[in-house]
Amino acid sequence: MINKQSYILFLLGVAGFAAFILLRPYIDINSSGAIEESRTQVEARIEQVAGMLGFSTDSLEVTSIRQQHTSYMSLLEDTLGEKYTPQYLNENGIHIQSWFSIIGIKGGGNGILTGPNGLFNSNGRLAIRTSNQGNIIRIQESEDFPNPTFIKGESIEELAARVTGSILGYNLEEYRLVDIEDSLSAVDEGQVSGGVLEETEEAETGLEFNWRRISSNTSTPEFLTLNLEHVVKEFGAPGNFRTEFGYKINSFSAKNEFEPFVLPDFNTGNSISALAIIFFVTIFVLTILAFILGLTNIFKGKVEWKRVLFLFGTISLGIYGWRALFFMDTYAPFFQGAGVFGLNLNAILLGLVIGLYLAMAYVGWEALARAQKHNQIEVIDATWQRKFFVRETGSALIHGFALGALVIGLFAIGVYLGGNYFFQADSQFGFTEPSISFNLLTLNMSAWTITWLVVIVQIAFVYALIHQWVSNRWLAFALSVIFCGLFIGSLGRLHATSGSFFEDYLTFLLIALAVIAAYKEYGILTVATGWWVFISVYTLLPYWGSTSIQVAYVGWVQAFIIAGPLIYGFITYKFGIPLSEIGNYIPEYEERIAQHLRVEREIEIARESQYKLMPVQPPKGEGFDVYGFFLPSFEVGGDYFDYVLSKNKDGTDKALTMAVVDVSGKAMRAAMPAIFTSGLLLSRMKEDEPAEILTEVSEPIFQRTDKRTFITCVIARYDLQTKQFSVANAGHCKAIIKRNGKADFIQTPDPRYPLGLKPVVQYQSHDFKLKKGDLILLYSDGLPEAVNEKGERFGFDEVPALLERIDTENLSASEVAQEIKRTVQKFSNYQLVDDTTIICLKV
Repeated sequence: MINKQSYILFLLGVAGFAAFILLRPYIDINSSGAIEESRTQVEARIEQVAGMLGFSTDSLEVTSIRQQHTSYMSLLEDTLGEKYTPQYLNENGIHIQSWFSIIGIKGGGNGILTGPNGLFNSNGRLAIRTSNQGNIIRIQESEDFPNPTFIKGESIEELAARVTGSILGYNLEEYRLVDIEDSLSAVDEGQVSGGVLEETEEAETGLEFNWRRISSNTSTPEFLTLNLEHVVKEFGAPGNFRTEFGYKINSFSAKNEFEPFVLPDFNTGNSISALAIIFFVTIFVLTILAFILGLTNIFKGKVEWKRVLFLFGTISLGIYGWRALFFMDTYAPFFQGAGVFGLNLNAILLGLVIGLYLAMAYVGWEALARAQKHNQIEVIDATWQRKFFVRETGSALIHGFALGALVIGLFAIGVYLGGNYFFQADSQFGFTEPSISFNLLTLNMSAWTITWLVVIVQIAFVYALIHQWVSNRWLAFALSVIFCGLFIGSLGRLHATSGSFFEDYLTFLLIALAVIAAYKEYGILTVATGWWVFISVYTLLPYWGSTSIQVAYVGWVQAFIIAGPLIYGFITYKFGIPLSEIGNYIPEYEERIAQHLRVEREIEIARESQYKLMPVQPPKGEGFDVYGFFLPSFEVGGDYFDYVLSKNKDGTDKALTMAVVDVSGKAMRAAMPAIFTSGLLLSRMKEDEPAEILTEVSEPIFQRTDKRTFITCVIARYDLQTKQFSVANAGHCKAIIKRNGKADFIQTPDPRYPLGLKPVVQYQSHDFKLKKGDLILLYSDGLPEAVNEKGERFGFDEVPALLERIDTENLSASEVAQEIKRTVQKFSNYQLVDDTTIICLKV
């Protein structure tokens, strides 16, 4: 809940986010340089320019990938000896990011993903690079495939000016033509085969035009270079030739003084070092430990399968889905069927492996976390029970946002102090998210998968594992910070920095200190929320502030998505129900383990015999829902229950008769009379009325039991046609009826002697009609006499109160019974002092 420590975290979060705002111009490659055009807009311009360059893209494929040129930034710093901020470079039109558009042949890929440059080299015909401002800054022809451009014109000088000015959009009044390098060779006549257009064989170089900027407009490139080559093309079939003269574009560049012609792909700046080798070794060891601990707990039965399968499925689908959407949007048109299948298979296998890795780590973490009593386990349990409107959940979300703001600031401070900057790196190809049509979806898929991989495996699992091995809490805390910083610094984000591995590690060591402290103080939900906020905020930055509505909407919608959990957190914290009203969740495997730990004091055959006498499945019929269970305090016990559904001669359901028996004593001493009594009752339950049954069995029980043994019993019969309910009681706990939300005891007439005390007793029944929605509870004294660790009894009066707290209107009879079972087990810490038997009848 929110306390004084919470306000300290809130202040740190505000300070962290303020630091991020102040430092962003110095560290964010997208500062003042949001993506100005969507992929759709870029490719629309490419198709328009292609038409003006003499070819159509209808028979070709076009794909565009977003790239960030971090190596060029490093080159500027090394060459000029001065460090420029990303904001300055973006505001002055320096090409530190661009769209790389590939025009290539359909189905020419070989099934190997090597990045956009590799795709262009394998089957591209032309590459066009567009600056963030929307200007074409590079045109590059393929070395292996024919150049599709063909521009007709007689004056090459006029043609060069037209291409650079009218087609590519540069104002040549701001430039001066400085030289023309003539290396144009002679041109042979072209050949035409079968009426197909062919280019003539000609020299590899052409005529190069160079312009230099003379205006003071620093947002335009300093140099323009266009290389044209004379070509002759012939059209038509044999006997009907048409010859045209023109030029093709060998290359074009619009660049600044130190800018290379080939702008390199992204580079993380991290080299292979001793720390990097240590990381790969430790992540391998972590993977092995996750599988060993996960499988060990699975074999022990300590696994919540619904949770594990959910996480496995969503993470596998998230990993595969992101890669599949990216591939289908960008690379698939260039590959043939076998290549598409191979790439999809690779994505599926990767998703399954990572999903399995997370699932195993979760199994190990949950077992350790419950044993070590980590915070927010109860909140997670409530969430898995679909109890979302819980006050503690709201508190966890609010603290998580404060933690997220703090982590955002710590990362910014770490990058700034290292003299570095960060850039987006959501895949092996750098920044590819804008290339995906459904990038708002894939952005959140990435944030989801990364968050749970980091929080469950690299934070929570590592913390639990170290605290399991190291007894000194301060040493364990320090080791958790050290190792978590190592893991999350390499696998815990969707962005990279220009710093070295060691500089990155120092930054994430600072972050690890904050998240481990938050995990220890608050718990996993707070840390998961904080990491999701950290990831989500940094991934929306390239879209924030764009002048294009097709781009800007991603930033705005993502901002609202981020704000949603915070708003929900405040509402839930203010109006949600406290966790104490839900009741503690007890995993099924803990129930099984608690039962298995009991001392086996009775022989197995007696236990099996007793259980065989009780019904395996409750009877099913129209107009009622019934469920019962028997929970012995020893391996065998003296409680017994049964229900019998009798039928009319025509086979229709007639009446449901129920009985709960409690024999004095425990274990084998009580089990044998219980077995004897069950046979007497079962022989009469189909036809006789409750009072008649008790009267008839009273004498044989008195004759066959010793003086120390007596048997209490309650029998009830529900007539399905008349709705008449009849109940008789032989010294047993009073049955309870819940009607209209109120629960009360059912009073039965005297005599109510237990069976076995007197040879002859004329028992009487209490009869009344049941209404739809009524719930009847028959139970043994093990429920009200349950004792907790303080020696306090649960109490008879608490039974109807418990029934009133349970949402019996919306729960089945089985669910109501299981809720009562969990309550009594939790109250008694799984140490029942007496057998507990329950039958719930819901009308």
